Amino acid sequence: MPHSTSTYVLGTTENIVRWYCFRISDPDAGKNFELLDTLDLSRVPSFGDKETAKSAAKHLGLRTWRYVRL
Repeated sequence: MPHSTSTYVLGTTENIVRWYCFRISDPDAGKNFELLDTLDLSRVPSFGDKETAKSAAKHLGLRTWRYVRL
């Protein structure tokens, strides 16, 4: 699905983060959403700062990444 300015991604703040996508302009957004994926925070490392996360990303061979603060 192409990214547009009217599409938003929403993530919950539980230990297992659920990512949702819906159109904010839709009055029935609470009924019309898509669960994109989940992230179990107990299974992934967390980093204290961006530099440490950047070092880990480079070690994995990633060329691009996004910082996500939880």
